[in-house]
Amino acid sequence: MYTISRFSQLCKMSARMLRHYDKEELLKPVHVDTTNGYRYYEKSQLETALLTKKLKEYRFSLPEIRTILRSSDSTLFIGMIHAKINEISNEMNRYNQIIAEMQEMIEEKVDLIRGRRTYDILLGMRNEISVVSQRLQMNIADMDRYIDSFYDKVEESNIQLFGVPSAIFFDEEFTPDYCDIELMIPIIQRNDEKISREWQIKKLPQKIIATTLHIGSYDYIGYAHMALEEWTESNGYCLDGPPYETYLKGSECDCQVKEYVTQISFPVIKKAIQ
Repeated sequence: MYTISRFSQLCKMSARMLRHYDKEELLKPVHVDTTNGYRYYEKSQLETALLTKKLKEYRFSLPEIRTILRSSDSTLFIGMIHAKINEISNEMNRYNQIIAEMQEMIEEKVDLIRGRRTYDILLGMRNEISVVSQRLQMNIADMDRYIDSFYDKVEESNIQLFGVPSAIFFDEEFTPDYCDIELMIPIIQRNDEKISREWQIKKLPQKIIATTLHIGSYDYIGYAHMALEEWTESNGYCLDGPPYETYLKGSECDCQVKEYVTQISFPVIKKAIQ
């Protein structure tokens, strides 16, 4: 048998890490001396140690490694390898996108440190409009999927759509895993629509609306909201309903993120004169 010091030399793994793997029940010593606490390992455990080390390099978590070590099912192992390849590939694609965005910032000399974007604010009247709406609790990453599903179900119900989707966010704070969102799509209302328990048809009343356009990633859409808030306050208006975002151009257009176009709308009303 090998002492923990010698075993750590053979597998190029620190004694501290071996103790941690013992605690996690990944690689337990075959014998622990009750008098001095020394740990001993067998030659056969070297293969397990090296496999564990390799799986860590492959970005497997300790619970995943534990599953692999305890199973003799090669199909399970191959399936987990394929899943990890997909996970790392998606991560690489995301990193490549980040690198491309950073490179674009350098080339276009974008200054995100000393200044933020400027927005043109327009004030106009929104006429009364009929919409089909659905309020959902969702992971924000699944929003495109929910919108696509909403479109499909509404069209199946003989409802004629008349525009692009909008969303109202009701959360007091941003919680990406569980967002309270109302999706709305304008419709041409008739009398033969099939009403579902999943959504409602309602009329949005005529209102004064302050709007602006945000071009690019949703990550920076907060700047547009800030611009509208500042304009509303400085021009003697206050909110007359929840703000909403209308997605004029997004992922469904098969375009780059920098080409996304989102309209942000604030229903407003003049403040009462004190």
